[in-house]
Amino acid sequence: MLSRFIRYLIVSVLLCCFSVQAEDSLRKLKVSLLLEHEAFLVWYGVEKGWDKELGLDISLNIKDVAGIDLLNDKKVNKGAWDVAGVGCVPAVIGSKGLDISYIGLGNNESTSTEILVRPDSAILRIKGDNPDYPEVYGSKDTIKNKTIFIRKLTSASYILSNWLEIFGLSYADVKVVDGKLSDFVKYMNDGNGDAMVPVFFIACSEFANKNPQTLARFLMMYDKAVKVQKEDPNSLVSAYKNFLKLYSGKDYSNEFCLYDLKSHPVYTIDEQLKLFNSENNNLSAVEKLERHLISRIEMITMQPDVDYDPNEYKHNQSDLFLKIAKRLSEEKK
Repeated sequence: MLSRFIRYLIVSVLLCCFSVQAEDSLRKLKVSLLLEHEAFLVWYGVEKGWDKELGLDISLNIKDVAGIDLLNDKKVNKGAWDVAGVGCVPAVIGSKGLDISYIGLGNNESTSTEILVRPDSAILRIKGDNPDYPEVYGSKDTIKNKTIFIRKLTSASYILSNWLEIFGLSYADVKVVDGKLSDFVKYMNDGNGDAMVPVFFIACSEFANKNPQTLARFLMMYDKAVKVQKEDPNSLVSAYKNFLKLYSGKDYSNEFCLYDLKSHPVYTIDEQLKLFNSENNNLSAVEKLERHLISRIEMITMQPDVDYDPNEYKHNQSDLFLKIAKRLSEEKK
């Protein structure tokens, strides 16, 4: 099912004229990311010193929270971050009230975001109940009234809404428990709940329209790590293990790390430019995604009775930073 709902996890940039001077001279960058795969690639670049090679001084803050929390940090404290990584749902829906634009893509998490159920769940006993989705488990009767743990206003809530819709259901037909992933695991281990939707977000969010060179250089550093993953993911396994141990305190096997790397498709600057391309008056892939999310806002927010103004959720989708990054990369060759 997830392959039908590929979500381009979006890097957003908040237009903060107060943080870096217009001449783009300091190139200091405060980056806040979720404890997820895209954060590893940024961390890897910083560990390699690639930010310094590109004239950046990145202060990296990695948090074990959801994307909506990073956006709320910004609403409370304008200086919380310059660049923040969030998933497509918090980027589009959760950023209401913030003036942001999309500058690039972190990765595609559709193959690593899953709806997890207990091994003895009745949901697993029925497959293909909807003939249009022969590989999808569940049915209206086996899903209805189940308790589902999920962080609201996340990309996972988008996946869940798509799954429910396949069977003609909505959030009103299930019991939704909102909270942190660590709490979900505890509840499941204690015998509570029927299903869990992990919060796996990817994005690198923006920070200041007045510093295009700084943002372009950030994208260049990320692109360098992306190319390493594309060319030889095995070479990143040891570093990924160290990263996960450092930020989660847990040890992961080589097999898991390699699997997780391969489960996160990444895009080079050239590939991202194609996804941002809106020439000939055609909508870009990013614009289409934004429109689709806005059209499903009642389902995603779990508030079907609230009136929404779609214009409040539309943001600037600029390929300017990617184009500058591409030009600078070509000049360095």
